[in-house]
Amino acid sequence: MRYLGFEQQKLGGGNELGQRYLTDFPRLEPFYAADYRSAQSLASHAIKLHGRTWRSRFDRALTAELVSAYLEPFNPPPAAQASLKKLADRQSLCVLTGQQAGLGGGPLLTLYKAVTAVRLAAEMEAALALPVVPLFWVASDDSDVEEVNRFRVLQEGRLTKFRFSMAAGKTPVRDLALPPPSDAQWARLLALLSEGPKTAEAKELLTSAAGLDFGTAFSRLLLRLLGPLGLLVIEPKALVQHPAWRRIIAAEIDQREAHRLLLRRAADRFEAQGLSAGVPVTNQLNLFRHVKGERRRISDEGVKLKIDGSESPMTKSALVSALKSDPAGFSPSALLRPVIQNAIFPTLAYVGGQAEIAYHGLLKGLHRATQTFMPALFPRISMTLVQSSDMREFADLLAFRSRLQWRQNEAGVLFDTAERGVRASFAALKQDLGALAKPLASEVSRLEVKTLQSLTDVRGRVKREPLAVSKESAPAARLLERYFPEGELQERELTWLGEYARLGDKLLETVQGLPNIFDFRHHAAEV
Repeated sequence: MRYLGFEQQKLGGGNELGQRYLTDFPRLEPFYAADYRSAQSLASHAIKLHGRTWRSRFDRALTAELVSAYLEPFNPPPAAQASLKKLADRQSLCVLTGQQAGLGGGPLLTLYKAVTAVRLAAEMEAALALPVVPLFWVASDDSDVEEVNRFRVLQEGRLTKFRFSMAAGKTPVRDLALPPPSDAQWARLLALLSEGPKTAEAKELLTSAAGLDFGTAFSRLLLRLLGPLGLLVIEPKALVQHPAWRRIIAAEIDQREAHRLLLRRAADRFEAQGLSAGVPVTNQLNLFRHVKGERRRISDEGVKLKIDGSESPMTKSALVSALKSDPAGFSPSALLRPVIQNAIFPTLAYVGGQAEIAYHGLLKGLHRATQTFMPALFPRISMTLVQSSDMREFADLLAFRSRLQWRQNEAGVLFDTAERGVRASFAALKQDLGALAKPLASEVSRLEVKTLQSLTDVRGRVKREPLAVSKESAPAARLLERYFPEGELQERELTWLGEYARLGDKLLETVQGLPNIFDFRHHAAEV
């Protein structure tokens, strides 16, 4: 297998703070707990986790018991059962990662995260001579149905999209069931799978999830395909009886103003460098209350707290009482979830993408305030799967894409100027015709809407169709759609199980075969 490495900046897009983390870590190091760039640095961080200060903070036996109870119905493979035994060891450490519970395993980057965690755990276990367990946190308490209810593959060179007909709302996806086996939508989904060495298995994995909730279906798929590598899987609902769950949530309720100030200070420091963590700091708690099956925000209104959709505010003590009696009725937001994870598991490193790395930079003070060990943030594998016949052209494709993006950005400026001109012209026209009959004014307004819509349509074509802005793009159009579908990285758009059907075991072998996981470039991998 061949791998070509490219600096992440050449790929474009992504989070600027996340990019800077990869290219200029010394400047950002004060925001994070440890240097991630070598096994030696991570080993030094692990020694702190094993020191006297933290040694007794983790109830590994209880944690392993809760994880084991969650996994039992899935009949985990022997390698996962061996990881469970390691987790109960008083000396054990974890490499943690996570993602929403996407249909068919979610985007390819989910696979890359999981394999990075498996490989990093193995490397650190060898370096430390201590048990290190890879663990995947399935964010099934998330209520973003649109994010998880999608399946995307390439068909005849074009990105083809599928969604189940399902109402969006505030219900956590752990409580949303996939359609029953009799639903005709399953046939449409299965028809998207390419013929390949694992098509039959992919179909079985999909259809056997019928009627299951998104969290269970996702966990089942992860254990089936990556459990043999020793990966453990957990949903937050299985951990609500853990004392650390209640401790961190109670601290968020009780110390909400102090927590918000810590987050705001970190955000301000980033902004002073012209950077954004990507997650806003507001007067809302980093916490949700589950009411009538819905995940609702909690707002801070001074002395009182207000749950979305509720007419009556609550006192802090009333909310804490609700937590004691119903810990499952709460779930953390993106800014509190890492603290809960790290309070439950002895986490040496968290494997994340650029966006996650960015907002984790807000959390150092929050970890200190809650007396929680903050892990190193380790960048996941970033990869594009490239056919052998296209490997020679991939570097040229990146260069062409960069030029194309420059031209598209330039065109965007022209369209912005044109739109402002259209609006100004119609505003003047309406003012001049103001004394005339109202029907004429209505016709002018309709013409304005139509003109602006036409402008938007043309702008969309310039963005989506390279041929519209460059004569030299004809030979590259096919490759752009294959490796950058709709302008995005393949790893963010294509569904993991669709690629597994097409490539079979070669998919996992290719991701595992990357020579060095401490090489944080984007890789074109030959398949």
